[in-house]
Amino acid sequence: MASDYIVPQVVNYLHWKAEKKKVPLSGTFDLSPLCNMDCRMCYVRMTKEEMEATGGRPCTVAEWVALAKEAQEKGMLLLLLTGGEPFLWPGFQELYAELKKLGLVISINSNGTLINEETVRWLKEDPPTRINVTLYGASDETYARLCGNPHGFTQTTNAIRLLREAGISVKLNCSVTPYNTMDVPEIIAYAREHKLQIQSSAYMFPPMRRNEAMVGANDRFSAEEAAAQQARLAYLQHGEKWFGGHVRALEAGEGSMPFGEEECQDEGEPMHCRAGKTAFWVTWDGRMLPCGMINSPVAYPFETGFTAAWDYIMEESSKIRLPVSCASCQSKKQCNTCAAMVMTETGAFSRKPEYRCRMHGAYLPACKTYLETAGKRNGRI
Repeated sequence: MASDYIVPQVVNYLHWKAEKKKVPLSGTFDLSPLCNMDCRMCYVRMTKEEMEATGGRPCTVAEWVALAKEAQEKGMLLLLLTGGEPFLWPGFQELYAELKKLGLVISINSNGTLINEETVRWLKEDPPTRINVTLYGASDETYARLCGNPHGFTQTTNAIRLLREAGISVKLNCSVTPYNTMDVPEIIAYAREHKLQIQSSAYMFPPMRRNEAMVGANDRFSAEEAAAQQARLAYLQHGEKWFGGHVRALEAGEGSMPFGEEECQDEGEPMHCRAGKTAFWVTWDGRMLPCGMINSPVAYPFETGFTAAWDYIMEESSKIRLPVSCASCQSKKQCNTCAAMVMTETGAFSRKPEYRCRMHGAYLPACKTYLETAGKRNGRI
């Protein structure tokens, strides 16, 4: 089927080959910072007034298509369309149709609330590889509390139903915060009932890209609370047998928190993730970044052309080094801290991300406590 997603092993292999040849295999077009919801922890959303105050000009359909063609000539195969909320962007249907003509493997990030019968009708004509829908809660009340949308759960689950009935692949994302934590068991149960893959996390990036004054801050759990929530997520998603093995692996110094990008590397080593090696991100106002969470290094592909911008991003990304304090840390192979986390938590690539360190330090104790509590609840202890 056209909507089947490329299996992760194939994607990993393609990225491995692309890195050797310096090919920009994967791109993200961040079409707009505007969204019809106002989630408390969002790292990118702006109001129209805030967007206009930046002085940036939104890219046009023609500009996005031209850039996609340039990127494709350099090797781009995988393209993610995101925002903000991409279905809110006025030219989205036209852009999607033009990009599909290029034969790219296209996926879409969406909150789902604007996807209706008409949207599904035109998507079904030439489906995306997958739509990643964030499920923020299990009730309209939770959506009102977290997202400012008192109808969000009804709208989102209706969209998921319509998409699946049309044969369009859906994956769920779940961001766990103090405002929706009570809904987590129901969210996981929903995914299981509908046989949907779900990716969840209790770690929320500081929204530094939206507001540089927000370094190290967000409307989120404390580091210790986030660790406990991540342990709970791992148990609920994978079950007690897997979770028990996970705890034993952590105690043996193996395994890691099941989220994040890459392991933390020694100082002097380049970052190991795909950002700036085989992947790039282009913002609504035409800036190319290695990763959507950070503001630098930055290039301007609409001014210099894609090739020059990509070459610059590759070169500057290769210079990034992570904190020296990580080099001597006994937990560096388990912490799963990436360069974007270091930058957004501290404002620099060279500083120790204390929030992440505290979260990692609290994770194994939280897992052991949760496993014991689950055992008592199930009558084994």
